[in-house]
Amino acid sequence: MILVKKRRVSPYNTYLKLNKIPGKSLIIQGYRGSFDVVDDHIADILRNEPEDIEDCGISPEMIEKLYSRGYITDFTEEEEYQFIGKVSDALNKAVNKSVNITLLPTYNCNFRCEYCFERNLQCNGKDWLNAKMTTETADAVFKQIEAYKEEGRRIDSVYLFGGEPLLYSSKDIVCHILDKCKELEIPIHIVTNGYDLNYYIDILKGYNIASMQITLDGLKDDHDSRRFLVGGKGSYDKIVQNIGLALEAGLPITLRTNVNKKNLESILDLVNDYNMREWVKYPNFRYYFKSTLRCYEEIGDALSDVELMSKVYELFGGDVSRFRFNSIYGTLSDRIEYMLQTGSFAPLRSGFCGANTNMYTIDPFGDIYPCWDVLSEEECRIGKVDTEKGRFVLNEHEAEWKGRRVDRIEDCKKCRHMLFCGGGCSAQAKVINSDINKVFCDDFETIFNEVAVRVCEEHLLSKSKKES
Repeated sequence: MILVKKRRVSPYNTYLKLNKIPGKSLIIQGYRGSFDVVDDHIADILRNEPEDIEDCGISPEMIEKLYSRGYITDFTEEEEYQFIGKVSDALNKAVNKSVNITLLPTYNCNFRCEYCFERNLQCNGKDWLNAKMTTETADAVFKQIEAYKEEGRRIDSVYLFGGEPLLYSSKDIVCHILDKCKELEIPIHIVTNGYDLNYYIDILKGYNIASMQITLDGLKDDHDSRRFLVGGKGSYDKIVQNIGLALEAGLPITLRTNVNKKNLESILDLVNDYNMREWVKYPNFRYYFKSTLRCYEEIGDALSDVELMSKVYELFGGDVSRFRFNSIYGTLSDRIEYMLQTGSFAPLRSGFCGANTNMYTIDPFGDIYPCWDVLSEEECRIGKVDTEKGRFVLNEHEAEWKGRRVDRIEDCKKCRHMLFCGGGCSAQAKVINSDINKVFCDDFETIFNEVAVRVCEEHLLSKSKKES
């Protein structure tokens, strides 16, 4: 006797009505990563999770298609969650085939930005802030990188972060790190305030600089009121001058604007200024806006990414291209669009970011952290660089951070977006919930649903236009 398992609708399906294609809905399977467009009545039937799948008003042929795509399953609730665990494990193993390294030449910074999440570091004293990474520490890091490569792991990139990584006073150690990256053919990303960039432009032209992010928070008055030097002097004029020099030198510049309620109304003026300066004509120039982290903001000033994008919609219109104005929207949009165009896998992930997988952040003292949001926090230190042996010596906290997978977070277990979200930012979960193993949803579901609908609509309409 063959036992036929009863089929049911998976609770990990998302149902989204398409706005530009009448009578159609987008359905998304949360752990198989299926994206499909169906008639509204089919989505409505599935949404109601009928007890008898075979007699629910959907044709047998369509039922088999939905079953093959994972929307209908014969897994029990327990078996379904076990399968999610296997998917999460496979995703984790895949991402850990590569490694990302972030290096802090110094914790020191020549700015005192009003919303800085690192402002607590300034309490550690002048000597501590002025300390620079030694060549011995840097060399040990690169020996570990070579060991990773010998193990077959890919080194995606080295990030320079801070403090401010491109301080003039850090030039010697920065050049040493750049030389090591060039020797091992590793792309370099730099997150800098851009103030001392003029001292580095000619140097950087000789290396594989994949990106350089500089923050500009508005025109002069807005920017200088938020991002000023230690003594209070504004930074706008010099940064703008350096951006122009860097673009002319061919360096890849990405301008970020941190937005809260104080400068929300001025973002159009900033974009108009980019056009007036003709920066937008450079192929090596891009820009985006990002709401400041609400967990580090004054409540009255805080702004969500959804609120920010509502303003962007008002200013720049509603097509998919507007998503590039925000890093969260833009990343999701790019990944879903790539999936649709290439037929590749959906953008599923077991963890929110490299803090839970393949990123190691090394500070000037050789201490290792999972990400730059928790720098100098003793309880978050996951290891130490052994300068004698040239390797990372990791501790028990490393397993806590790298073991934070979304399928292990209790609050995420029944979430249909869990493998798209990855459980949210660990560092912000720590601030908000005092526990990295708590969920930090933020506005992910709202953002994901909006992006999925708009990108899929644009893809289908474009495809239909080409075929007609």
